[in-house]
Amino acid sequence: MSNTGDKMRYNIKDYLSNKEVDKLMDLFNKVKLDLSDPSFPTRTNRLEAVENMKKILEIHNYVISEYVPEEPKAVADALDHHQIMQKGIVR
Repeated sequence: MSNTGDKMRYNIKDYLSNKEVDKLMDLFNKVKLDLSDPSFPTRTNRLEAVENMKKILEIHNYVISEYVPEEPKAVADALDHHQIMQKGIVR
């Protein structure tokens, strides 16, 4: 492992402010709490954990963006099918 990685691992306060370190510790505890359900964590808890993980990454200068799904493609409905059958077009 490189010396830089070792320095960051053992001297985290050299790279982050005390406020950032405190915020990270709080966020880590929240993530652990959100996912600590002995069965499968609820959707609400999982999404809360993800939000806290995003905040952790942002403290480390990662840019986080929201996923925007594509618009669903138009699906032929019964009227389209009727018009196709009237024209005698069959695939």
